[in-house]
Amino acid sequence: MENPIAPPWSRRRFAAGLGLGFGALSCAGRRQAWSAADEELSRETPPRGGPFAGLAAFCVDAEPIQASESAARRERARELARAIGVDAIVLEAGVSLYYLTGVRWGQSERPLLYVLPVEGAPLWLGPAFESGTLGERVGDEGEIHLWEEHEGPYTQITARLAALGRVAVDPAMRLFVVDALRQAARQTHFEIDAGILSGCRMIKSPAELALLRRASEATKEALRRAAAEIRVGMSEATIAELVREAQEAAGLTDVWTLVLVGSNAAFPHGTNIERVLSPGDAILVDTGGSLHGYRSDVTRTWFTGKPSAELRAAWEVVHAAQAAALAAMRPGVSGGSIDEIARQVIDAAGHGPGYRRFTHRLGHGIGLQVHEDPYLVGGAEVVLAPGMVMSNEPGIYVPGEFGIRIEDIVAITPSGVEVFGPLSRSIEDPFGVG
Repeated sequence: MENPIAPPWSRRRFAAGLGLGFGALSCAGRRQAWSAADEELSRETPPRGGPFAGLAAFCVDAEPIQASESAARRERARELARAIGVDAIVLEAGVSLYYLTGVRWGQSERPLLYVLPVEGAPLWLGPAFESGTLGERVGDEGEIHLWEEHEGPYTQITARLAALGRVAVDPAMRLFVVDALRQAARQTHFEIDAGILSGCRMIKSPAELALLRRASEATKEALRRAAAEIRVGMSEATIAELVREAQEAAGLTDVWTLVLVGSNAAFPHGTNIERVLSPGDAILVDTGGSLHGYRSDVTRTWFTGKPSAELRAAWEVVHAAQAAALAAMRPGVSGGSIDEIARQVIDAAGHGPGYRRFTHRLGHGIGLQVHEDPYLVGGAEVVLAPGMVMSNEPGIYVPGEFGIRIEDIVAITPSGVEVFGPLSRSIEDPFGVG
């Protein structure tokens, strides 16, 4: 569960992991353009020594997405567009642009626009003063058209869209860009993409699955090793720094970490009140990072000593709810029904009804963004299919007392599911390695 309101000590780091804005660059962890030099930096081995030195080789053999796969994605997008009678897709800088082209570009008031017609070469429209950088990034993949500062991009794009009847725009496109397109090309029918991009991105390729799998495995192993270094008396901020260091040692970038101790964990996305770890406290850590742009998101809850009977019972209910949802996940099942199965387990244990103590949806898709389609939430009609990847993260939250959440990333397979990395086995073995 990604945290949009992280405490002050982690907010800056966490913001770097929010969805690849795309001023935030997930693979190299920079705010501006990503380059081959950044790629080399991202592969550097962390300094030797320290408690996490053994993690150094965890991700070194992970391969980024290749240009050939980006080309296949564009053809898939065109197929989906043709099927619904759309003549072209228009995107600006962002996650979907990177997904289709491999080009990373920061958003600003000067939009970089990309037109992918169902027939013919793609078209780029960018600021003329960025011609060198744009040419370097785009290469020979499509035509580049430039606009001067006094012109803006919209006049040029009008002429090029004039022959197109229906144009789908990325649902994530900023409103002022959509509005300007509609004003400039009144003869063209613009509509919010109703499934072309999500239809592509929801089904992960083998290469994407490999990166997501390794990212989750790295986060879980890093979290297990960081837990061994945690001591009573540490602050939440200190614990978060340990978890971050461990994941970075394993080769992940843009690491975000939410640490909640004791009653603070009753806030699923945290609180500004800092706590210090005391004997008997529960520790909830929700964390993840990026591997060549693909994200991880893992939550574990464990205890500094022997938990009370109430805490033990709540942990076991959450564990059972996760297991019930996992057993029901398979192709052909709706996302909403999976949420309901987990909620029934929690309700039956006296923590319901509905959202009373299990206050959020069961899960979310994950890929280039921590949160993306599909969502496991009540009423969701999306039908699970092989290649979909999502979180399974039930929780119980009692204000003023405690919060417990267990989260794993799972992929739908032809016969069921694959969990990326070890599951929590029991309250005594929360990291699944015993």
